[in-house]
Amino acid sequence: MPTQNDMLEIMENWAKLYFFQSLTDFFNYLKNTELSLLQAYALAYVFFRGPLKMSDLCEHMMVSPAAASQLIDRLEKLEMVERTSEPGDRRVRKIVVLDKGKNFVQENFRFSQRWISEIPAEITPEQTTQVTEVLSMFLRSLNKNNPINEEKQP
Repeated sequence: MPTQNDMLEIMENWAKLYFFQSLTDFFNYLKNTELSLLQAYALAYVFFRGPLKMSDLCEHMMVSPAAASQLIDRLEKLEMVERTSEPGDRRVRKIVVLDKGKNFVQENFRFSQRWISEIPAEITPEQTTQVTEVLSMFLRSLNKNNPINEEKQP
């Protein structure tokens, strides 16, 4: 019977494979776009976190306000985001992802995750049920502290 350490080792190996393959495909996708790695990351972060204040983006990305402003300026020129005023305080500006930005993030994820569908189809229906149940349990546990809201997932 597998131990908890065996399970953790398998999960770690899966995470490494998932990370490497997804990151490789992400970079391949990004090569054919107008965005830098930081711009794409900023866009994805705002997409998943919802409208953000510039200061929140600066803090998360550990960049200066000037650097964050340059990132957002570029994304605005590409019509992927816009800065909006808070209704209650016009001094507060938030970054909002527009449809073109949403489409970019969603297409990127479809592209960088398509390798998953290539996992061998030799899995039995019973194994499919087991994997689904276990991964669903992990997701429920992880989503408690995860910024990715299920409703926003592509």
